[in-house]
Amino acid sequence: MKNDVILKDLMSVAVFLTIEQIRRRGGPSEEDMKKAQETSAILGEHGDILSCGGGKKGEIADLFNEVAHAISVLAFVPGGIRIFGMTFDAAEQLKSIRWKGQNDEGTQSKEVDGNETG
Repeated sequence: MKNDVILKDLMSVAVFLTIEQIRRRGGPSEEDMKKAQETSAILGEHGDILSCGGGKKGEIADLFNEVAHAISVLAFVPGGIRIFGMTFDAAEQLKSIRWKGQNDEGTQSKEVDGNETG
């Protein structure tokens, strides 16, 4: 149970950061989509390693990173993706960032004479 909580927390942070990286370069590429699709097959074969441990040295980290990337890519699909009891939606994440004072480029907005600038 404790491992599941840690996995969810770490995955949440990793996906958030990866969505931002993908967004800043203009959204998911064809290569991103291909990798996400390949991850589905890998997860089917080795998903137990991610949740239960084991495997070769570094295999858990590699699988974790591949899954985080795949979730991040799928978060750009309208409505996002629900996995591990969490919803990841790139559009909603962008709204949240804007609400907290960042513009589309991810830089801090400033108010000058009542007008917002970036």
